Amino acid sequence: MTANALRSRPVPPTSLSGLLGRYRARLSKSQAAIASDAWLDESYVSRLFSGERSHPSRDALILLSAFGLGLPVEEVDEILLVADYKPLALPQTLR
Repeated sequence: MTANALRSRPVPPTSLSGLLGRYRARLSKSQAAIASDAWLDESYVSRLFSGERSHPSRDALILLSAFGLGLPVEEVDEILLVADYKPLALPQTLR
């Protein structure tokens, strides 16, 4: 692989707020609508997206990612793992 190819590849977000931001960028939904769909307070969701809130509960992340962002189980698992929680789904080898 060339140096240009390495530089042009997207860097996966390593922070929770970076990952949430990446998934939010795919939607044309306001932050207020995401919070409402997830049954979470808008200011709480704002702090999660900005990185001000660093240790949200597992339940809040599930609500935000599954209902607010409408993510499939695999992507909900990715968010949970970045936040140091166990995933919802079994590993592929156990399915």
